[in-house]
Amino acid sequence: MKKKKTPKKAAMPDFDFKEFTPEEDRIYTEAVTKYREAITAGKTLKQAYESATIADNALEKIIQADFLKIMIAERHFSQKQPLETIAKDLAISMDLVKDTFGRMLQEVGISAANQFGQEFGTLNPEAPKTND
Repeated sequence: MKKKKTPKKAAMPDFDFKEFTPEEDRIYTEAVTKYREAITAGKTLKQAYESATIADNALEKIIQADFLKIMIAERHFSQKQPLETIAKDLAISMDLVKDTFGRMLQEVGISAANQFGQEFGTLNPEAPKTND
């Protein structure tokens, strides 16, 4: 009889949240505003992304990923829209919406755990206890 292999639990990934310079923050705000205007005008997500030109390719990818998260958060959590509706309205794949949604939940969980750790310390009973 073969021993069943138990799947290894995936470790929570590390997330590095970018700290924007004032110029990057300005670009971010302008791009998100243009993306919103395009979506409000009935454009697809791809068309919205084409509405703003960003010279820094890495910054552009961050802004685009954040904007999709914003759309999912506003529509799914605030407006109670199903993920399928969001995918259809933005003309993107359901897989992209699900992957982004999952990443959002991971980021929230990690942020909450980090905040908890900063405020209350570790839950690891074997961790050294300091009082300084």
